[in-house]
Amino acid sequence: MSRARVVVSSAGVFHAYHLARGAQSGGYLQRFITSIYSRVETGIDRARVVQLRLAGYFARALELLPGSAAQAITYHLADNLFDLLSRAYVHDADVFHFFNHYGLHAMQTAKQHGALAIVERSSAHPAYHHQLLVDEFQRHGLRYPRAYQRLHAKHVAEYAAADYVMVPSEFVERTMLAAGVPARKLLRVHLGFDPQRFVPGPKHDSVFRVIYAGGLSLQKGVAYLLAAFTKLRLPNSELLLVGNEYPEARAFLAPYAGAYRHVRFVRQSELPALYQQGSVFVLPSLQDGFGMVVYEAAACGLPVITTDHVGASLRDGVDGFVVPICNADVLAERILHLYSQPAERAAMAASAQQYVQQFTWAHYHRELCGLYARLTGST
Repeated sequence: MSRARVVVSSAGVFHAYHLARGAQSGGYLQRFITSIYSRVETGIDRARVVQLRLAGYFARALELLPGSAAQAITYHLADNLFDLLSRAYVHDADVFHFFNHYGLHAMQTAKQHGALAIVERSSAHPAYHHQLLVDEFQRHGLRYPRAYQRLHAKHVAEYAAADYVMVPSEFVERTMLAAGVPARKLLRVHLGFDPQRFVPGPKHDSVFRVIYAGGLSLQKGVAYLLAAFTKLRLPNSELLLVGNEYPEARAFLAPYAGAYRHVRFVRQSELPALYQQGSVFVLPSLQDGFGMVVYEAAACGLPVITTDHVGASLRDGVDGFVVPICNADVLAERILHLYSQPAERAAMAASAQQYVQQFTWAHYHRELCGLYARLTGST
């Protein structure tokens, strides 16, 4: 039997390029539908790329709107436009593999033509995700944008209509099961990192540097990292935050002005050098379906502190530490431990660096293609 024809669709970046490249590596990729294709280093056959530029430019225009409502409006208008336009490119799919929120209408078209539908969900189930953020915004005296609530209906409709839901971690899988998604629908495939790019390197100073990389948002738990780090007042130390501020960031950043260093943007190619100057990497997310930065930082030789709501969590007490969410006190204890125990810190760093070598993009590609073969009976 010939290889199944897989059409991959996503208006956002996420790990969609890695997914499409993985499908291509096994001879499965029929087409990659995206909004604005801008990554020249992906290695995807350009002849198989369909760009829905109208949806992409519309999204960029909407992003100029002020406040947190802009992103929600983008989801409602531009992303649904992408979904509707992509219907024209799914008629020959044996498998339609799309990212959550970008494919309800296109999936219906693909299934009418006999395709198997897989929806990719990279975060916790929307109901769990939503309540977590509503509570967190209230805790900080803020109101969670109501516009986001209207997104959940489409997400859940996609889970109901799809044949399978692919998730990147046990954490996401647990939230799906708790929300009633049938176990028979769930496919778990861990994401990866590039072992050629993310490698250890020399550190150029003696500063105990705590690094965080990601959006500066309440969801990412940055407020608790700031509270933990400033509480310790460690000599010869620095907290480095890498990432753009979300609209709500001003509320939790202002009390800690001058207590951290902030770099808004770092190119992907520059991340290894940044990690190599760290002493520990912290991802204190309230929910993170995976968190590729965990494996990237560990591969560069850093012990990692994550929460039990991060999909890419490493082995607690071996490669770093896993802490409860929303707990600055425990987070501070773990940072202090790594600060005061340099030998143990080095041992954890070495352990983490070795452990993550099993989670490369090549391994992800093999798992992905194995699933396509099993689900379609193709060779």
